[in-house]
Amino acid sequence: MKLCYYLLAAVLALQPVTADAAAVSAPVVPFGDTLFSVYGSSNVMAVQRRAQLATENIALLEGEMLFNPDSLVVIDAGDEYLVVYRSWVLVELTEQQAAASGRPVRELAQAYRDAIATAVVAKRAEDSWLAIIKRLVLAVLVVAATYAIIKYLNLLYRKLVLLLRRRRTQPLRSLKYLMDSNRQVVVFLMALRVLRYFLLVVALYICALILFRLFPATRWLSDTLIGYITTPLKKIFVAIWDYLPNVFYIAIMVILFRLIVKVLRIFAGKIASGSLTLKGFQPEWTTPTYRILRVLVVAFAIIFIFPFLPRADSDIFKGVSVFVGVLFSLGSTSIVSNVISGLVITYMNPFKEGDRIKMGEYLGDVIEKTALVTRLKTPKNEIITIPNSNIMTAQTINYSNSAKDYGLILHVQVAMGYEVPWRKVHELLMEAGAKTEHVLKEPKPFVLQTALDDFYVQYQINVYTNEACKMLDIYSSLYANVQDVFHREGVEMVMPHIASVRDASKVSMPPEYVKPGKEYTPPFRVSVEKK
Repeated sequence: MKLCYYLLAAVLALQPVTADAAAVSAPVVPFGDTLFSVYGSSNVMAVQRRAQLATENIALLEGEMLFNPDSLVVIDAGDEYLVVYRSWVLVELTEQQAAASGRPVRELAQAYRDAIATAVVAKRAEDSWLAIIKRLVLAVLVVAATYAIIKYLNLLYRKLVLLLRRRRTQPLRSLKYLMDSNRQVVVFLMALRVLRYFLLVVALYICALILFRLFPATRWLSDTLIGYITTPLKKIFVAIWDYLPNVFYIAIMVILFRLIVKVLRIFAGKIASGSLTLKGFQPEWTTPTYRILRVLVVAFAIIFIFPFLPRADSDIFKGVSVFVGVLFSLGSTSIVSNVISGLVITYMNPFKEGDRIKMGEYLGDVIEKTALVTRLKTPKNEIITIPNSNIMTAQTINYSNSAKDYGLILHVQVAMGYEVPWRKVHELLMEAGAKTEHVLKEPKPFVLQTALDDFYVQYQINVYTNEACKMLDIYSSLYANVQDVFHREGVEMVMPHIASVRDASKVSMPPEYVKPGKEYTPPFRVSVEKK
């Protein structure tokens, strides 16, 4: 067997070495750990065969009953150096092979000899009966410690569960607005259960690592389990390290765009406060314009930063982006319409928050304007939400603007019989208008005669006010005052219609208009007799 090794070593030693020798190496792993690497020519298979031969030779030393490290020597064979145990060649080195490692051949051979001696001694000590007994004792202690940890962990868990259930009536104040006491207990119990299982898994995992590490035959399992954790962590650390330049770029871009937004906010504040004016730019436009510019700045920031996000160039990231874009395009038609309508409404400025308006069939005060909807509060405290796209097609009456700029005119329609002098009606209506609260003294109220119907004359009292939000109160007060003044004077209002039978031999007009001798004589006379 040894003769075969010597012949193979001699054949390998005769392999030609080229200038590319430094690029080829293979590890020598006799006892699970790499002792050293052997170097050679560009013939990768030859180098691997030499490493495999050295591995098998060194592994056989463990079985030597009378192994003595002093028997390991380095021999200068002229054109090569040999690491020999007694007459057994373990490793051979040439000048050219050593040059590939960057170290002198004798120094490298001596390093190989020391590594082999240390590894064989350690391996023999590891496999001794005393070492085996120690490992068994340590294994029992580890299992006992793990059992104790699991036992007391379960005991602590049960005590915490009892404590939580006892405090069911004492919820945390910081969470009482989010969930009631029963819900808090359920959430804490769930979190405690998850933490318990996590700690149990960690304890068992660490126990398995230690047990597998204690015994040489299962040490590879320990390395595998550790690799399950260290490999992802290493990849994460390397990925973070490689990504740091992009992080700095993103941080700089974020700082720059935040400064731009801050400058815009400062200008918006000055325009809103009136300390800075722009020709043709209304102060009411300041907030929506600032919001639009801020959205644009954020959009440009995303465009600049997007290529530097992690995995931004991956097919998965691109696929998800396209999928989200398609969903947004399909589902946002009405949203985009409302947003555009909201922008148009903002710069048309038909109303602002706090105005009393009438929009279609709805009358109320504007309490909120957003990019998507406008909300009104009716006089009955009903909140009506109207999409901005509907506002673009609806007729809007702004009572507040009229009241502020011109004085809002409110009117009440009444009807009087022809027998009531119109001047008297005007006088009484003007008196009713003057007595009404929240009516302007200037301009003064005025009366219009709007129709001469079959049975009555229609009059209209018009009053001015600059408090549009109180228009219903003003109407109510004006109606009441009209009734009061006419009832006080004994004048009957005939609208709504009053059906009556009268003597047609008399004219229905004020007496001062009837001249003597000009009485009206009808062609026939109707008399109504009471029984």
